[in-house]
This record gives sequence, structure tokens and C-alpha cells, in this order.
Amino acid sequence: MLLIAVSATLVVGCKKDAATVEEKITKIEVHLTGINGSTFNEEFSAEDPDADGVFNTIASIDIPMNTVFNVHVHVYDGTTALDSEIEEESNDHLFVYQVTGGNLVVGDLNLDAAGKPFGQDSKWTSAAASTGSVRIKLIHEPTDKGNTVDPGGSVDFDVTFPVKIQ
Repeated sequence: MLLIAVSATLVVGCKKDAATVEEKITKIEVHLTGINGSTFNEEFSAEDPDADGVFNTIASIDIPMNTVFNVHVHVYDGTTALDSEIEEESNDHLFVYQVTGGNLVVGDLNLDAAGKPFGQDSKWTSAAASTGSVRIKLIHEPTDKGNTVDPGGSVDFDVTFPVKIQ
């Protein structure tokens, strides 16, 4: 089970190396697809159109109770998806999830090429009706990828979505 803070609004571009232009992260989109017979298929986004580090709009993730979801986090610089770049550099990135207040468990993070947690894909399991939040961070060059709570490294984005399980 993961923990969560109630607020977040730090966004920093991810700079890969000296030859790479720094991206501006302007949108995070969380795509949940119900499994095991569920037809749930929704996307929830947080937007920082001017890339100033403050998410001006954050959708509430409203999901049914007692459901398992496959989850993918999309990252954008304007209209350009950064997913493939982040996936190519999965060894240097880690998505971290912290849940507070809601009856929600995040687990089964996908792995990088070295077999360590990466987390752009995960599995979420909702239980009884509740409210809370889920904080999602993308860590660049974590110092300990085995630590999915406090892995060290620099933060590419940090956003907290309100969650309502109904």
C-alpha cells in the first residue's frame, strides 16, 4: 500500500543529456481501463499549459468500487507525447504512486530493461466507496529504483489527483 500527500504542483522538464533539448511537461493523462469484465475506460488529466510548474486544472479520478484497472500514464509537452522518450530511457526513470484516504491500492508496476520498477504502467484496485487522492511523481535518475516511495533523484513532475471511489 502506498501513501500520499494531498497537494502537489511541481513540474520540471526532463533533461536527458547535454545534446537533448529540455521538454516542458504541460499535461499528465492517467488512462484507466477496467479488467475482469469491467467496461470502464476513462482518461483523467492534469494540465499546466504554460509549464510554470503549477497544474491549473486537475481532474477528479472518479472510479467504480471493487474494480481492477490497468493504468497507463501519458506525459505531454504541449500536443507532443513524451511517452516513447520516457520508455526508451526507462532505466533512468521511475513513476512513484502514493495513495491517501481512498480505498485504492496501486501495484504491479511495469519494469525497465534491467528488470527494475519503472511504473508507467500499473494496476490499480479499488475497494469500498471512499474519497482520497493519488499522487503521481516521475523521478529522473533515481538513486534507488527498488525504493518506490523515496527513490532519490530529481522530480520531472509531481501531481496529486483527487480520487472518488463510488
